[in-house]
Amino acid sequence: MAEGWRDMKIGDPTAAGPALLKIVDAGTPPLRVFFGTAGLELLPPVYAERLKTWQDWADVSALSQGNPA
Repeated sequence: MAEGWRDMKIGDPTAAGPALLKIVDAGTPPLRVFFGTAGLELLPPVYAERLKTWQDWADVSALSQGNPA
């Protein structure tokens, strides 16, 4: 894991300002956004696994809903 951090590309902090202004000026700004490229490289497989888990346990979710009146 430490080796992965060593190889990570560090971004230019001054680039955050224009990126933030682009979000502020957007007609429909995102609720969340990654600053830098690491998140988009690292997190899709994590969220794919979460989605799979939720689908695998969908019957338990439905069971917990109960019978609506």
